[in-house]
Amino acid sequence: MLLLIELSGAIGLLLFGLRQVRNGMMRSFGTSLKRLASRTEGRILPTFLVGLLVAVLLQSSAATAMISATFAAQGAISAATAFITVLGADVGTSIAAFIASQKITAVSPLLIALGYFGGQFATTPRAIGLFKSTMGIGLVLLSLSLIGATALRISQLEDFATILNIFAKQPFLVLILGALISYLAHSSLAVILLTVGLAEVGVLDLQASLFMVLGANIGSGVLPVIAHLQSSAAARVPLVANLYVRLVGVVIAAAIILLAWPLPQFDFATETLPLLLHLALNIAVALMGILGAKIWVGLAASSVSEGTSNLNDVQPKHLDAAAHATPSIALAYAKREALRMADIAQTMVRNIAQILKTGDADLQATTSDLDDGLDTLFDAIKIYMAQTMQQQLSEQESQQAQDLLTFITNMEHIGDIVDCDLLVLARKKATRQIDFSDEGWSEIADLHEHVCLNFDLAVNTFLTYDPDLAIQLYDAKANVREIEADSIATHIDRIGSGQSASIESSDLHLDVLHGLRRINGHLTTTAYLVLKASGGTPRTKWKKAKG
Repeated sequence: MLLLIELSGAIGLLLFGLRQVRNGMMRSFGTSLKRLASRTEGRILPTFLVGLLVAVLLQSSAATAMISATFAAQGAISAATAFITVLGADVGTSIAAFIASQKITAVSPLLIALGYFGGQFATTPRAIGLFKSTMGIGLVLLSLSLIGATALRISQLEDFATILNIFAKQPFLVLILGALISYLAHSSLAVILLTVGLAEVGVLDLQASLFMVLGANIGSGVLPVIAHLQSSAAARVPLVANLYVRLVGVVIAAAIILLAWPLPQFDFATETLPLLLHLALNIAVALMGILGAKIWVGLAASSVSEGTSNLNDVQPKHLDAAAHATPSIALAYAKREALRMADIAQTMVRNIAQILKTGDADLQATTSDLDDGLDTLFDAIKIYMAQTMQQQLSEQESQQAQDLLTFITNMEHIGDIVDCDLLVLARKKATRQIDFSDEGWSEIADLHEHVCLNFDLAVNTFLTYDPDLAIQLYDAKANVREIEADSIATHIDRIGSGQSASIESSDLHLDVLHGLRRINGHLTTTAYLVLKASGGTPRTKWKKAKG
């Protein structure tokens, strides 16, 4: 029993280390990685390489898949582009597994010390994120050495031979186990590294380790699909397409292994075969996916229904009056409706860029109508929460209710900024028949893109109450301020140099920047709510670090 506890602790350390790497990289380069992923539309190789790079850095193909699904849902990239990005991410995790499995555990104490103490003295979010990732890599290496040592001791137990024989005779049981662990751990990479560690000390025989890898690949395909069950069809199609091609690849690989068994002898250590299988499988799946992208995406599209969600259907759907007597359930219903508000407000923010650029009158009218729907939901949720708060709420439920009201208030304010300010500016631009300068529009588009990305982050932070996401969102506030300040400075320089387009559009340019920054400010409030709930309200030195 003690050995099993030690093994569980080592696996927990592995998962924690991988999470530290992922969170650190997202904090340092999250916005840059997402922007890079959104700029490869229509180009197969760059799209594939971006997915591969992001997955290597984040140590997670699931995280990369979810980012791609978000962009597909927003219309920033097509379903085919998102699908190819996910294929690249799966190959990226295979490479990450090779890197992490190397025998360099001796440097783990150095990496842990460097990451921890460096993070204590770092002042910028990027530096803090890099040190956090460094510590995470050290923890991963340390956990692998602990897993290997503990598994070796387990393999020496007399009764363990019976368990090994069961697994040796039931390869598909191992496959299911690998898929289940991969899903529960939210990390196929962790399962692959665990499998390699167990295979090296003989806890898993060769066939069992290979089928464990196949199961991990199924789990990595299932995880993002389940996570996006409530998302739009546009978000789910690339994820379902990836799952389909992955299932076909796993079935073919399993058939080859069984037909070729026992495998011939190799010059290299057989313990590396799970890693080679993982890499070869993902490369083969990527080739199958890229060559038949239209087929896989079409098959996924035909099996994914859009559902009944419609942003123009603004009547509340989830506010069940019968749930008032059970505040926890009522809060859950209200949160679902609050997320509908966020969807509507986010659509309005996304639309404003195209409206400002093209003056699309139909899109202006549609966006303005969305604000009316936003107000309808806002009033309905307020009344519902007022009735719920008349019940006997616990301290935690009371705080959750206050946070939810703050969140929907910010969504309503964002809708007003778009409808009453930015749409008015778009109409002024059309009436005066002026255009932004090329440089000016590039700056506005850049700031708008950052705000849209922060909107995703704000919604995810509200949904998960994850303090790490809250810190990223808080840091993003200063980044937006810097972008706005830089744009104002360069705009003034263009006016000083006599550029007519900048002079004519000066007031509109500055007002648009100000409006976008105000939207971002309302989004950042979510970070304060989550950090306050976790006892980690922003420290003064963060603000000073951002100037």
